[in-house]
Amino acid sequence: MNTKSEIIKHAVALFNKKGFFNVSIKDITETMGISPGNFTYHFKRKEHLLSAIQEEILNNAIEVMPKNQYVTLFHFEEMFEKFYGIQQRYRFFFLDILFLMAEYPEIMKAYKLATSRRFEDARNLVDHFIASQRLIPEEVRVDYNIVIRTLWMTSTFWSTGTSIIDQKSIKEVEDSPLQTLWGILLPYLTEKGYNEYLEIIQYNKTKMDSNLKKI
Repeated sequence: MNTKSEIIKHAVALFNKKGFFNVSIKDITETMGISPGNFTYHFKRKEHLLSAIQEEILNNAIEVMPKNQYVTLFHFEEMFEKFYGIQQRYRFFFLDILFLMAEYPEIMKAYKLATSRRFEDARNLVDHFIASQRLIPEEVRVDYNIVIRTLWMTSTFWSTGTSIIDQKSIKEVEDSPLQTLWGILLPYLTEKGYNEYLEIIQYNKTKMDSNLKKI
């Protein structure tokens, strides 16, 4: 057994259930049935554990602008679908992210830096979609830097937003932000981009129907 990996796994489960600040090292060691000394051998303090979890999150992130491959709008879907999967796996991190930033600024600096780089990559991706005639050109009424920030904020704080929605008062709460993210991008798609979007929708429907038949 890899004790370090097991600590991370059990800690993430507890953090997701109770929140990062409501879980102590004692809670983790008691859940695992290990001694506090065994924990501190791998992580001297709780913030060191947070740093290791953050590293996992960053290592699992998909490239915003892939190199040496043909990039279509399918990548837009894949990118945000994977990011939402990461959000679900490390739910506490995104629910508590503002508090983590305030409490552990040095540790969270790595996440802020990675986010800044992704904004730059996202701009390159948008420029690629414009050049490949999937997005309309940028002009006075179209500012893709604002669109990028809107997409980022929607995806990053999706779990926080949906956690405060009274699900009993609305007919449907989306399981993921993909439909909303596409809704943000749709007005900027060219005819070529829109046709590719329809292909993605059809592909997803076919995949879903196939999965349902297997059940």
